[in-house]
Amino acid sequence: MTGRRLFYVKFSLIIFLFFNIIMFFYGTFMCVATGRTVKRQMENQCRGIAVSAAELIRQDIGGYRQFITDMDTSDPYYRKMKSSLESIRRGNQDNIAFLYTEVRVSETEMMYIFDAEPEDAPTFAPPGLTEPLTAPRKAAYDSGELVIGDFVTTPWGTLLSVYAPITDPATGEFLGIVGADISKKQYDAVMNYQLAIIAGCGVILALMTVVMLFSVSGRIEKLVIRDGLTGLFTRSFFTKWLKYQMKQSVKKNKPLVVCMADLDHFKLINDTYGHPFGDVVLKAVSASMLSALRRFDCIARYGGEEFAVFLPGLTLADSESIIKRLHESVGAAVIFNKESKKNVAVSISIGVTQFVPGQAYSDVLENADKALYDAKKTRNTVVFQ
Repeated sequence: MTGRRLFYVKFSLIIFLFFNIIMFFYGTFMCVATGRTVKRQMENQCRGIAVSAAELIRQDIGGYRQFITDMDTSDPYYRKMKSSLESIRRGNQDNIAFLYTEVRVSETEMMYIFDAEPEDAPTFAPPGLTEPLTAPRKAAYDSGELVIGDFVTTPWGTLLSVYAPITDPATGEFLGIVGADISKKQYDAVMNYQLAIIAGCGVILALMTVVMLFSVSGRIEKLVIRDGLTGLFTRSFFTKWLKYQMKQSVKKNKPLVVCMADLDHFKLINDTYGHPFGDVVLKAVSASMLSALRRFDCIARYGGEEFAVFLPGLTLADSESIIKRLHESVGAAVIFNKESKKNVAVSISIGVTQFVPGQAYSDVLENADKALYDAKKTRNTVVFQ
C-alpha cells in the first residue's frame, strides 16, 4: 500500500506540475491577448472622446475659426469651449491623459489651440505653443482622416495618440485636429497587474486573467459618451456632467434648469410602422431638439424614447423660451414614412425643474420626473415644477 500511495503522490505531483506548465503558457498567452484587447479598447475609448470633442467644435465652427485667427484668451468663446473640453477630460480622466486641439503651421511643426488641462497645471499647453510633428500627427494632417498612432515619446511623456479631424460642416474644409492621448503609465499599470497574475500560475492565474480582462473592459466601455443611434450624449455621461454642473451652480451661484422629456405614443408608432421606422423617428427628434438648444446646453438619450436636458445659467423663467422652442421643434419635425407614403406627426411631453442648492442628484431628477408625469397626463405639453 505504501508503494501504491507513493506512486499516487508522485503521479499527482507530475500531473500538478504538468498542469501548472500548461497554465503558465496559457497565462502567458492570455496576458498577451489581454494586453492587445486592453490597448484596443483604450484606443476605441480614446477615439470616441476625440470624435465627440471634434463634433462639439463643429457646432460653432465660426467661433473656432475666429479664435485661431485672434488667439484672444479673454474671448468668451475661449472660456466656454475650454470649459466644455475640460468637462469631457474630467469625465474620462481614468482613460485619457490629455485632450487638446491643434493646427499645422509648417511641414515640421504644429500649434496648440485648446488644451483641456487646467491653466495652472504644469502640463498645460497654452494657445500658440508649437511642437515638432510626430509621425502619427503628420499622417493625420496629410490624410485629413482619423488616425490612431502608437506610443511615442514627447515632452509630455510617452503617449499613444488618437487624432480626429476638425472640418467645417458646411464646406468640408479641414481645419485641424483634436488629439486624445493615452499615457504609457496608464497602459503599463494594467499590464503590470497582468504580470503579477502570471507569477501566481495555476488556476489562480487563469481566473485572475479573466477577471482582469472583464474589469478593464467594463471600466473603459461604461464611459462611452455618445448614444450609438441618436448621437446624443449617453445617460452615464449626462449623469456625470450634470453632477459637475450642480457643483458649479453652487460654487458660482448660478441657476441650473433640468428637464426630462418623453415622446408621446412612441409604442403606437413602433406597432404601426415597425421598429426600424421608430429608430428613424428617434434620430429625427434628437436632431430637432439638439438644434433648438444653445451650444453649451446638454441633451442626452436617457433611455428608450426618453431624453434628459440641462440648461446652465438659467432660471425657470429664463428657460421658458428655450423650452418652448425645444417643444415646438419636435412638433415641427417632418418625418416621412416610405411604406405609407405620408408624414408622421410626433409630439413630446416635457417636465422642467430648477436645481436648488443642497439638492441631491436623485432629488433633481425626481422633481423633473414628477413634472414629466404631470405633462404625460395630457401629453404634448410642458409642465414646470
